[in-house]
Amino acid sequence: MKRFISVIILSLVLIQACKPGKGPWGKNKSTDTLSVHAVPYEVLLTKAMDSAEQLDFFRDYCIRKLDSHKAENQFYTLAVFEGDTNRIQFYKGNICTDQKQHALVGFEDRNLFFFFTKDNDWRMRQVMNGFGKIRDSAIQFCDVNFDGFKDVSIIWNYSAGICNCSAPGCHDVYLYNNEADRLEHLPEIRSYYDFGLSAEEKSIYLGEHCKGFYGKYAWENGKLRIQEEYASNQWSETDTCNWHLEHFIYCDGERVPAYTIPNLPLPEKWQQVFGWGK
Repeated sequence: MKRFISVIILSLVLIQACKPGKGPWGKNKSTDTLSVHAVPYEVLLTKAMDSAEQLDFFRDYCIRKLDSHKAENQFYTLAVFEGDTNRIQFYKGNICTDQKQHALVGFEDRNLFFFFTKDNDWRMRQVMNGFGKIRDSAIQFCDVNFDGFKDVSIIWNYSAGICNCSAPGCHDVYLYNNEADRLEHLPEIRSYYDFGLSAEEKSIYLGEHCKGFYGKYAWENGKLRIQEEYASNQWSETDTCNWHLEHFIYCDGERVPAYTIPNLPLPEKWQQVFGWGK
């Protein structure tokens, strides 16, 4: 009888020990599936990624994937939250400089993770909060401030899949700081959807087509300064006979009118830099 009671007690202890933890991520961290037992998917998307448990879990997941895809510089995995599949995109290699290895991991609906290598191991450097969905071609690496290092340029897609010109967040740029080995946000670009670079002029072209604004900027002492501007009423004026394009130049920070011409499109060079018609 004592032996029977001991077996029952031992069984109950084993059952209790096998139950998942009370944390929102459970205990299964060995597969591609992110198993979320306590937090519904909709709630998870609205949670700030600030708890140590959440960060540790996603960091470990990303590092495992980076280590298991050593021969691939760009790939994606699928993670499941409460039955909903979430696409996670990975970019790794000499993405900012030829001298260092980095990785950028994008969780489609919320966050970006930036990794660096130390002693041949991947380490998480920083987490960047997202503003929309990250698509395949939305993350680009280009030298935005012309300092010889590639920066990170991101186009955020909204739920409808297109830019929403009534709200900021279309475009984000993170400048790579080689000394600190991290990405630094350039917030003034966030509200522009039209974005182009001219390496020849060392200039950035920014525009809000739905507001009829297009500007050419140059770097001065680490800051963007506007040099030239076009203003169009094409998007607000229904009568094509009343369309006009205004040109302004900036002298010592002062906006000076240059000319106004009816029915004139944006100059061809500007259109080429923005990538229109490609």
